[in-house]
Amino acid sequence: MIRTATLALLLSASALAAETASGAFANNPVELLGFGVICEVELQGQREAPETLSGILNIVDQDREIDVATPRVPADLGLSFGVRAGLLPGTAVPGMVDIVVTHPPMGDSGITVERWQAVMNSGETTINLFTFEHAFEMVEGPWLFQIVKDGEVLLQQPFEVTPSGSVPPVQKACFGARLMS
Repeated sequence: MIRTATLALLLSASALAAETASGAFANNPVELLGFGVICEVELQGQREAPETLSGILNIVDQDREIDVATPRVPADLGLSFGVRAGLLPGTAVPGMVDIVVTHPPMGDSGITVERWQAVMNSGETTINLFTFEHAFEMVEGPWLFQIVKDGEVLLQQPFEVTPSGSVPPVQKACFGARLMS
């Protein structure tokens, strides 16, 4: 029993060290429920998002699962990537949170930070994604997703966007049928 508890403690410490080294974290009351790539999303609507390059935010199913858990994202048209988050039981975040996505310079303006507001309700998940809809959006390099409330970063998840076709698990899950034909 002590060996099991010690092993669990060591594994938890190792996971925490790896998480800290990668720059990923979630602070109370937010918990990270998943991160990575979604092969294809179905739009449920759109709303204005003036602090984004497109000025539009696509609304997707907030219960959508992540298809491939990975911090590495190939620059392939149509892929979405980001975070699923929720609130710890019995907690609340009043009002809106800011979703902040930082990335290498994009578009004619060279924008590097995009943000929009979201609601986080107790017992519900929120999914916040970036979808490669245009070739100019597929900028390789470090990307960072954050959930921020009143200037405090509650969740942070880094990603690395890599060349097209460079992440085999994503290629298999998202493009497997096309690769075989």
